[in-house]
Amino acid sequence: MKRRSIIVTICVLMGFLPGCGGLDPTIEPAFSGIRGTITFSGGPSAWPTDSIYDLRVVAFEEQPKVPADIIASLIRQRASFTPTMLPVRIDSCTFEIEVLAPPRVFPYVVVAMQVGPNFQQDWLMLDVYAPTGDKTQPGLLRVPSGDVVNIRFAVDFANLPPQPFN
Repeated sequence: MKRRSIIVTICVLMGFLPGCGGLDPTIEPAFSGIRGTITFSGGPSAWPTDSIYDLRVVAFEEQPKVPADIIASLIRQRASFTPTMLPVRIDSCTFEIEVLAPPRVFPYVVVAMQVGPNFQQDWLMLDVYAPTGDKTQPGLLRVPSGDVVNIRFAVDFANLPPQPFN
């Protein structure tokens, strides 16, 4: 008899749990991130003819000073990036980065292209987020919780921004 009352009590409590503000699988959490467009000056013919191993937009919480800083930022989850390689040899494309654990601030946001097999060293920064237009002064990008920040990049292969490791 005692066992039956425990089971009934558990069933009654389980009936109340969905109304207690628990996780509702039908409600998705708000997306926080960065979205935007990249245009490539000169279109497909302006792209380098060398190998392109990867192309991403990466938002760093600290500007890398040496190649090892890239790996360190990724391991420590101090960088957010496009989840897949972006298309190459095109006029323009869109991108989206989900930013986990917002709000977050990124002082260095770039379009980066891997041009060789060495993941740590073979990167070129194709454009830098710089709202003032001065590519030597990257801008702070703030991503609030539950919000999306839209930005634009304009890649000019003949006029790349300063490279962080030079």
